[in-house]
Amino acid sequence: MGFHEFRELCQVLNAWKSTFATYDQDRSGTVEGHELQKAISSLGYNLSPQAMNVIMKRFSTGGRITFDDFITCCVKLRALTDHFRRRDAAQNGNASFHYDDFVQVNMSL
Repeated sequence: MGFHEFRELCQVLNAWKSTFATYDQDRSGTVEGHELQKAISSLGYNLSPQAMNVIMKRFSTGGRITFDDFITCCVKLRALTDHFRRRDAAQNGNASFHYDDFVQVNMSL
């Protein structure tokens, strides 16, 4: 990793840390579902309630998400979004995947 990539990584991590702190309103070190939805939205992701439920099931323990799990979630969302955007040629929110390509992308994350 070069200097510029490292600098960008630090900036992104600091932004995620700040976002987590903003939405961890009770300062418990965790966010609940409604706080997570606001945090994810503030990062520019417009996800359906169904997608948010899947995220909560995947990353929460007892209905709460820790900072480490929040970062893991953000990394995965960013990677999935980057892969999707590369395949969304018309940039209209639709992409076509061959099954094998879909499996490769998801298994690599």
